[in-house]
Amino acid sequence: LKITGRVITSKSPADYIPNLSTCVRSGAAVTIGVGFLMTDAMDAVASKFPDSKFAIIDVDATGLKHKPKNVQGLLFKEQEAGYLVGYAAGLWVKTHQLNGEQVVGSVGGIKIPPVDRYIAGYQFGAKKANKAVKTLNDYSQDFVAQAKCKEKALNQIANSAGVVFQVAGQCGLGVLDAAKEKKVLGIGVDADQGYLGRQVMTSALKRVDTAVFSAIQAAKTGKLKGGNVTFGAAQNG
Repeated sequence: LKITGRVITSKSPADYIPNLSTCVRSGAAVTIGVGFLMTDAMDAVASKFPDSKFAIIDVDATGLKHKPKNVQGLLFKEQEAGYLVGYAAGLWVKTHQLNGEQVVGSVGGIKIPPVDRYIAGYQFGAKKANKAVKTLNDYSQDFVAQAKCKEKALNQIANSAGVVFQVAGQCGLGVLDAAKEKKVLGIGVDADQGYLGRQVMTSALKRVDTAVFSAIQAAKTGKLKGGNVTFGAAQNG
């Protein structure tokens, strides 16, 4: 499949509608939005251009306000990746926090379904691996400001968390920085964040590349439909 494309970076939410519209007017076979922050913009642009095709990552397309039929939501079973890293975290504190509380923490950005699925899987996995484990969780209410996430993680570490899981995008880099500073382990999210240092035990991967390629391929062959497609471990997601 030969693919040519264009990536436009939005500097602020005010750029979402103009940038999505630019993609459509360029003749794109499919215009793809990234993340729930683009929900309203995607709804507006897709409604304005009913003959164009769209996809949006991490958004339930059936919940868009104007119910456009030309948008496909690309969703993920984040709880599956969360479970795997949670199991690893639970085992680690079981074998390394022998003389005190066995605690794992997580810091979410904004409380939305993808974030909550990661955290639910993480906590379930940790408890499956270690019945004695205690789980802590906080939300920074932000996906950008790293200081907010770092503060939450430092508080959890002060309360004996031996592993902290970031589920907050760029903000969550502060969680991994706190882990490094306090010499505990951190867990990355979405992509492999091991390059940030040896404090990163592992990362919960979300194969956005698989989902995006699937949407592009469907658009190329005229098979992209509205509604949602969900990617889990069985779908290389």
